[in-house]
Amino acid sequence: MEVSPILSADLAEGVYSVNKNDPVALKIFLSASAFSQKVKPSVLTASVGGRLLRAAKDGFGVCAQGGGDYQGHVFLVFRGTTEANNKADFVTDARIGITISKTGLPVHIGFNHTFNSMLPDIRDFLAKADITGPVHCIGHSLGGAVASLAADWVSRNTSHPVRLYTFGAPRVGTDWFVNRTTVSIGRENMYRVYHKTDPVPMVAMYPFMQAPYGSPGYFIHSSELALTGAAHKMGKYIASLKSKSWEQVADVPDQPYLFDSAVEDWLKSRNWASADSPVFWQWAEAALRYVLKKVIVVVAYSLQTTFVGVLTVADKLAIILEKGLHLAEHISLWVELLIRKLLHALGMKVEASKEAITRSLIRIVLVQLMEKANRQARNALRNL
Repeated sequence: MEVSPILSADLAEGVYSVNKNDPVALKIFLSASAFSQKVKPSVLTASVGGRLLRAAKDGFGVCAQGGGDYQGHVFLVFRGTTEANNKADFVTDARIGITISKTGLPVHIGFNHTFNSMLPDIRDFLAKADITGPVHCIGHSLGGAVASLAADWVSRNTSHPVRLYTFGAPRVGTDWFVNRTTVSIGRENMYRVYHKTDPVPMVAMYPFMQAPYGSPGYFIHSSELALTGAAHKMGKYIASLKSKSWEQVADVPDQPYLFDSAVEDWLKSRNWASADSPVFWQWAEAALRYVLKKVIVVVAYSLQTTFVGVLTVADKLAIILEKGLHLAEHISLWVELLIRKLLHALGMKVEASKEAITRSLIRIVLVQLMEKANRQARNALRNL
């Protein structure tokens, strides 16, 4: 049994009360009809920020036994980014390196640090809870990222079925993480909701990806400008989901950037893109994955010794793409088209000759692309 769109959205909004100095709001949230009033919920405190920079302990989530229609279920609900902790959450969001999760998968350092700090309390709550139904993991924004890690852990370390509900969540892990969690939790049990113009689900960029694997999730049309961050607000998600079933939310056409043939047409098109358009980011991400896949298939073996040492994601991708420029025409052409498209979208000079596209230029383009995406996401979070 799944939680309805509006109930999961209401819980994702209500859990923000755990780190506000407002005991009345917290009491109202904990008295939600979905929670048992016989078993006291557990408020989770997390480590947020960096290990040294703006490190803080803060109310971050709730473990609650289900009540009413959800008797025997458990809810793990996590809040999103706030400024109530000296902006420590922004440091968590910005720690974009890759580390290994408690389930042995490559994930975002900042999100993983915050989840791990709550894991002992989550484990204790689940061990004592009377569970006969699913464990529902719910969160908005940063909370959605942490809910994804919680769902992955529960699915691998307990026998309980898991349901995952995220709203405007950023990307949590790499291809390996997305693949494994989709298999472990089940694609049909993952409810990833995002507005078209919400910039937060667009970060962190490749090699981070969104789960479930091979699915666009629950895509909702929105007209707000990405730069304003309005589409990221939980209130906007609640308004979009009111009176809808999951079947109705899912009733949107597949997005064209999911198809290789459409990506090829986009790369070959003479219609230049703008990085200020939310649609651009979906196409750019799909095109980057498409071209990298073509190159890696050919040069995978030679790359094994290339990545020894400390390199950034931009460095590694630049190395791969630069190698692709020197492969057969049916591969190098796509690398050239991709870089030209990104140069123009970022307002940079589009080089006339293929020889001018060097590893250094490719790296600059990738860094600029990632920085612009991250700026848009930060602006959205600050406007919450």
